[in-house]
Amino acid sequence: MPRAAVADHESAAPGGHRPRLRDRLVVSLLAGLLAALAVTAATGLLSGRPIGAADNGDGVRLYCGAGLVPATPTGSANWVGGVVLDFVAGGAPCPLAAPSSARAALELALGGATGPWSLTELGWLYAVAVALVSALAAWAATAGQLVRVLVLVPAVLPLANADFARFFLSTYGEPAGLVGAFAVCAGTAAVAVTRPRHRSARWAALLLTAGGGLVAGTAKPGYLPLLLLAVAVCAVTAVAMPGRRRWLARVPGPVVAGALVAASVVPISAALQWQDRAYPGVNAHNLVFTLVLPEVGRAAVDDLGLPEDATSFAGRSYYPDGPSGVPGADRIAADPDGIRAAAWQQLVSHPAALALAVGIALQATHGRGLAYLTARPWSPDRPLPEPESPVGEQGATADALHRWLDGMGLPWLPSVLATIGIAVGAAAGLLRPPLARGLARMSGVTAAGALGLAVVAVLGDGYFEIAKHVWLSAYLLDVVTGALTMCVVSLVGVVARRPAGARRALARVAERAGSAG
Repeated sequence: MPRAAVADHESAAPGGHRPRLRDRLVVSLLAGLLAALAVTAATGLLSGRPIGAADNGDGVRLYCGAGLVPATPTGSANWVGGVVLDFVAGGAPCPLAAPSSARAALELALGGATGPWSLTELGWLYAVAVALVSALAAWAATAGQLVRVLVLVPAVLPLANADFARFFLSTYGEPAGLVGAFAVCAGTAAVAVTRPRHRSARWAALLLTAGGGLVAGTAKPGYLPLLLLAVAVCAVTAVAMPGRRRWLARVPGPVVAGALVAASVVPISAALQWQDRAYPGVNAHNLVFTLVLPEVGRAAVDDLGLPEDATSFAGRSYYPDGPSGVPGADRIAADPDGIRAAAWQQLVSHPAALALAVGIALQATHGRGLAYLTARPWSPDRPLPEPESPVGEQGATADALHRWLDGMGLPWLPSVLATIGIAVGAAAGLLRPPLARGLARMSGVTAAGALGLAVVAVLGDGYFEIAKHVWLSAYLLDVVTGALTMCVVSLVGVVARRPAGARRALARVAERAGSAG
C-alpha cells in the first residue's frame, strides 16, 4: 500500500470516513464531563464532604498574596490539625508572596470577593479546568477516529485518586502543577494520534501542550522539567500549512516552542529570585547535609570547604532545628550559590551517588499519600493541636527517611517503570496501529517528565521533604503505567482481530530493529 494511502487509511474511521464533527463534539463533551466527575468525586466536592491537603507552612506564600486570612483562632492555616477551608477575603496582599501560576488561579477563584470565602471555590475552578482540558484534548484526538479518545484515559484516571485530587483544595503550588502536567499529557497524547494534515486538531494539541507547560513550569521552580518537556514536544510537532511547500509544516511547532520559552522567562526568573530571597541558603544546606555528605561521604568535605566535623551532622536537614550548631552552616549561608555549584560538581564526579539519589527520589513516589498532610477539614470546634515538626517521609533526618523507605514494597518498581516507559516511547515509531503508537509515545514523554522532576527534586533540596517534591512524578508514573497497559491491550486486540497482518507487522518490526542494530 502506498504511503499516502496508508496515511489516509490511518486517519479514517472504520467505515472509511473521518468522524463527523457532531460525533466528535459529543465525545468531547462526554470526556470533559467524566473528567470533572472524577475530580469532584475524589475531592468530595460532589458529595458535599470536601477533602484537601493541610498546610505545612507553605500555603501562606500564596494566600497572603491574594489578600486572604484563614478563619482560625491564630489567623494562620499551618499545622492546625486539618485543612482550612474558610478564609476572609479582601485583605491587603502581603509584599513577599511567591510568584506562581497557582496564585493566579487562587486570585481568579476569588474574583474580587470580600468577606467570608471558601477554598472549595478554588477546587471547583480546578475541576472546570480539568474538564476544559479533557474536552479540547478529546476533540483533537478524535480527528482521525473516535476510538482514539482512549489515548487520554491514562492521564485522566489518576485524577480520580484522592492522593492527587485532594491537592485541588489547598493553597500549595502543587495543584497548578498537576493541572499543567495533565494538560501536557493530554496535548502530547493528541499530537501522538493525529497527523500534520489534521490542522485544527494539531493546533489545539499545541495549545494544550504549551499552555500546560507554562502553567506547570511557573507553578514552582521544581516543575521546570515539565516546561522543558512541553517545549520539546511543541518543537517536533508538525502542522500542515496551505499550499505545496511541505517544509512549512515544520514551522508552527518551533514557533510555538519559542513563544513558550519567551513567555516563561519573566515568571520563572521572578520565582527563582523570590526563592533566593525567602530561603537564602536553606536549599543548599539541605542539598549538602541530606544528600551529598551521606552519599558521597568524607571526600566531599574538603571540596565543599566545610570543617572536618560537618560529617557528624550528615543526614540532618535545615528544618526543624535550624542551622544553629551545625559545622559549616555559616559557610553555606554566606555563599549558597557557590556551595550549591560545588555540591552539584561532587554529584557529577560521583555518578553512582547521583544515580542512587534519583532512584531514592523515584522510590519516594510510593509515598504519594503524604499522610502527614491531613486530608480532613479543620473546624472551629476542633482544638488546635501542638505545633508539629516535619518528619518521616519529609526526610528531616536520614534515619527517619530510611526507616520509611525500608518499609516499602517493590522499591525498584518506579525506576523500572520510568526506564520501560522511556524505552517504549523511543521505539514507538515501530508500531503501526495509531492508538498503540500514540500510547507508546505518551508513555515515553511522561516517563521522561517523571524522571526529570525526580532529578530536579534531589538537586534542589536533597532528600528533605522528598515525597512531596516528587508527588507530581508519582502522577506521571501512574500515567506511564496506564499508557503501557493500554498499549499492550491495544496490540493484543489487533493481533486477535488480524493475526496474519499482525505476523507481517511483527516481521517488519524485527527487520527494522535488526537494521537499526
